[in-house]
Amino acid sequence: MADLINRKVINTTLSKDNAEKLRTLSKRKGIPQTRVLDRAVDTLYQKEEASMEGAAKHRGVAICIANNKGGVGKTTSTAAFADLLSKRGKHVLVIDADPQGNLSGRFGYSADSPEQAIPNYLGSLIEDRFRGTEHQPLGYFINHLDEFPRIDIIYSDIRLDGVYTLLTTDSIASATMFRKLLAEIRSLDKYDYILIDARPAVNNEVSSIFIGSDYVIIPVEASWDSIVGANTIYQFMAKSRELNPALKLLGVFFTKVQDRTTSFHTLLPMVKGNWDKDLFQTKIPRNQDVVNAENEGYPVTYRKPACKASKAYVKLLDEMVERIDNDEKQND
Repeated sequence: MADLINRKVINTTLSKDNAEKLRTLSKRKGIPQTRVLDRAVDTLYQKEEASMEGAAKHRGVAICIANNKGGVGKTTSTAAFADLLSKRGKHVLVIDADPQGNLSGRFGYSADSPEQAIPNYLGSLIEDRFRGTEHQPLGYFINHLDEFPRIDIIYSDIRLDGVYTLLTTDSIASATMFRKLLAEIRSLDKYDYILIDARPAVNNEVSSIFIGSDYVIIPVEASWDSIVGANTIYQFMAKSRELNPALKLLGVFFTKVQDRTTSFHTLLPMVKGNWDKDLFQTKIPRNQDVVNAENEGYPVTYRKPACKASKAYVKLLDEMVERIDNDEKQND
């Protein structure tokens, strides 16, 4: 134990009972009251350190990006969020839950032929966990990205569609599938955020993702079909809340925005009216740099960090993180 740095004055306030206990311990031990206090603080500190060592170090916040309408920027946004979170020092697991595999393509994987297909993709993980009793370690299915050191990914390709079809024959397994997978991932205590790119649908697999997630984010394009898709996915969330009451809508945001278009300004009041405080202030502009980055197989925020869309995603992420932090504080 280090020597006391101030033996003359005890700047502390004790209850009468504890003051008496301090005097009693001092006499019993034959040591000054300052030494008793020093040892007490040291003991409390050691207990606190021990409790922190056993506590989870990563939050494991699971966020699903979803809309029943395709082409609204789900995959673009998921990749951007993952890249920006990793740049802030966060450890991120990305799960490509869409059989189209577009998110996997943003992070280096594309199976254009059976020979190129990897064995350790999401479909094989689902089959491994819900068939038989012998299982591969979870790490076998998690792919590490050298170019993105804080991002890991569970890849997807068209084979996943067949796996989802098989699961529809077992409604219980389908409903709890992602809840179990995400619980297993969280037990690794490795990731601050888990981002899931769901395919544009309202079906068992999307419901299963919702049942396992903490939050849903809905990107909306300034088009009637996109807004209808957003409303549909929001209503679908209500069914998933029956098995996951904690599921929350983190927010809705506009993508591919052209401020000068009539359609945007016509639809904006409708969206504001429907979503009220759920609508994020930041809008993602339509930007050719997004297309160029995706054609090169990268998140736009990684390949074109200075473009308008990337700068908007930075602001949007600030809003997202603030909402999550505020929500967690309210639940403490």
